[in-house]
Amino acid sequence: MTAAYDLFIKQLKAEGRERLEGFSTSNFRQLTADERIKVRQALVDLVAQHDMRAPVPLSVLSPEGDTLALLEPLAPAAATAAQATDFELQVLAALALLSGRPIVLDALEGVFTKATDNWKRGIAMDGLRWALPASDASPRLARLVRAMDDEDLRADAADTLLQRHGWYLTDAATQVEALQLLRALVDGDATQRDTALVKVLKTPVKPVPR
Repeated sequence: MTAAYDLFIKQLKAEGRERLEGFSTSNFRQLTADERIKVRQALVDLVAQHDMRAPVPLSVLSPEGDTLALLEPLAPAAATAAQATDFELQVLAALALLSGRPIVLDALEGVFTKATDNWKRGIAMDGLRWALPASDASPRLARLVRAMDDEDLRADAADTLLQRHGWYLTDAATQVEALQLLRALVDGDATQRDTALVKVLKTPVKPVPR
């Protein structure tokens, strides 16, 4: 039994605050073939229970058509996504990672711009950040940076876009330039903002590790 599987079982059985932290998907690559089958079934069972921890890890572990077919019927409509449950929003985030379809990103963008609950908006930002590299999530985030009058929302959109392209404020290797880009996107004039956007968008999307 691998350490990765032991960790999954520990997180599966966690309670309280530890339970809310979900699963460490970066360890999935260390699972054996038999363990992957067991972990996938456990996650499928959690999806059936509408456990919000399950959709994204399932899409990371098993990004196949069967997973897409399982999750798509559980997604809320774009028109009602701002009122969706946390589980339904996690389904949207997982679908963004799996397919990046415009209808999914429409729903996530709607939650980002309309939801008053910061937790729900955070899930939407995660979905837009993790969306399939070939999707239009980055142009959407760039448009939000240009269009949002609310400085906090503009800052959230900018930070999400930066992280999507590998510019992290928490990484010593990128934090200085990431902070400069963030300031230009949030507080800069139109020329500074657009110059920063061009630089960010020219940097390849950093996919979610599988």
